[in-house]
Amino acid sequence: MTITIARARRDDAFACAALRLRSDLEEGHPNRAGFVTEYADDFLSAFDEVPTWIATRSDGTVVGIVQCALVHRMPTLARGAKPWLYVAFVFVVPDERGKGLGERMLRTVDAWADARGVERMLLNTRPKARPLYERLGFGAPEERHMHRDAPFAAAKEQR
Repeated sequence: MTITIARARRDDAFACAALRLRSDLEEGHPNRAGFVTEYADDFLSAFDEVPTWIATRSDGTVVGIVQCALVHRMPTLARGAKPWLYVAFVFVVPDERGKGLGERMLRTVDAWADARGVERMLLNTRPKARPLYERLGFGAPEERHMHRDAPFAAAKEQR
């Protein structure tokens, strides 16, 4: 069966929500009433800032997703305005894993990012997915990158 990869449309909100639900349940998170609608509503409200691609079998079954957050960097005197992309969510249904679909989806994202002058892509990974990302050229971040987890107000008070 043929699988096509395309940029998600607004009417794909519930299909994207279903994949997120499936991923979360697979990871052992408890289901929550109304989650699919909550996700779909948020997907629609953030649609322009959250570029998303879905992989669909020829029978219409959605079997994979890559969801990103596009960040616009303001220009400085040293460089122009350059966007960057955070790859927030990659998921392939179990019966399509190991067949190259994740790589195909991410290469589609690469082409889209190149066409828009994206300067950098970032992501968090799990150990089992690391080989895929390394094959695609991802590596450890520069030493200057740092992060901080919420709650932020408490961290400020400790200084």
